[in-house]
Amino acid sequence: MNNTRNKKRFGGVLGVIIGLAVIFVIIAGITFGYIYNDGKEKQLRLNELWSEAFTLFSQKQPEAAYLKLTEARSVFGNSLDLYRKITEGTYLTQSEVNEAIVLICQSEAYDSLFNLEPANDWLAKAKAEAVNIEDATNQAELIKLINRAEAASRFCERYKKCLEAKNLIVEDYQNLVKDSLKIGSQALDANDYDYTTFEIRFLIACGKSFNEPILVSEARKHLFDLTHIFGEDEKTKLLWSLLRK
Repeated sequence: MNNTRNKKRFGGVLGVIIGLAVIFVIIAGITFGYIYNDGKEKQLRLNELWSEAFTLFSQKQPEAAYLKLTEARSVFGNSLDLYRKITEGTYLTQSEVNEAIVLICQSEAYDSLFNLEPANDWLAKAKAEAVNIEDATNQAELIKLINRAEAASRFCERYKKCLEAKNLIVEDYQNLVKDSLKIGSQALDANDYDYTTFEIRFLIACGKSFNEPILVSEARKHLFDLTHIFGEDEKTKLLWSLLRK
């Protein structure tokens, strides 16, 4: 009798355990399916944002491109990680998105600097974003690029002060040019195309504004070397045009 009761009790407990196990498997399956689908949707959204950002950037809409990339960065998370572990493919990383954000900021800063306008806002964004770069080597290189761009921004401010001075002191603009060339030598060693392009533009402006033909000749030499190494683009064409004026 007791054995029969024990068997029934055991059978009941076993049934409950099996039922709970089935429920657990169903819940786990539903959860897994939800996370997988969420990760898939995030991957598609990430691809879309990345593409939109660079379309906007090519259309000269840097602020919109910047916002798209910061949104892209927010897409990363656990569900996307799970989806990527299950599916095969080469995927965009969060570090790559962060680097693209910094480079867009720097690129826009140099567009202002090329026009001899300080670029403090874009450079502040670049510096703030650089802390998000995971790779220490890449981060250090990007910070060096930003530091040179910040120096260029200060040179633009000093240049404007020289132009506005009622009694310009020759040593002021001479020291300004020397400081620029000093940073320029560092940029040349580091193959920093952006700063070198800025420096040529800066030498042309200083040479013509302060009546120093030697600076224009120096700019022409640098531009010839730059074009020979990197080829011709929109900015180098503009520089050649400025030299001919």
